[in-house]
Amino acid sequence: MFKHMDQETTNFMEPISWSFPEIEKYDRGRGWYITATVIGAGLLIYALLIANWLFALIIIMIAMAMFINHHSQVHELQFTIDHEGLALGAKNYRYNEIKKFWLVYDPEVAKKIFFVFKSSTRPTLVIPIQNENPVNIRAFLRQYLEEDLEAEAEPFSEAIGRILKI
Repeated sequence: MFKHMDQETTNFMEPISWSFPEIEKYDRGRGWYITATVIGAGLLIYALLIANWLFALIIIMIAMAMFINHHSQVHELQFTIDHEGLALGAKNYRYNEIKKFWLVYDPEVAKKIFFVFKSSTRPTLVIPIQNENPVNIRAFLRQYLEEDLEAEAEPFSEAIGRILKI
């Protein structure tokens, strides 16, 4: 009886909405750029010496993507969690498309929500929490989605990207 009443009251929770930068820009010092240039140039020279043209092309493409990313204007994305599903900018995701979610909240390291889709061809959706209350977000999402309680940290690829500032 009480469980039913609690669910009714949580269904009246207001949608949660916030905005965040489309691309995370890292503060990179001069040392980071020198190290990245030396490593990139070294890998490019190695690829050319062993005549691995595809590897050389990949190194050049990565350098170009990082240059464009660094010099591009960052747009704000609006993210909303409501009773219908999720909205990220102009894209909408219904709850029946999402398999599970988990939160990583360590203010000094990472504050993100991860959504895993039922379709294995769709990548995990990663949303920065910014300054939102993770308790409210979790309570709202648990009404509609399964929470992965075993996932306590961000995926390895996210952690490496954050550590290397890429």
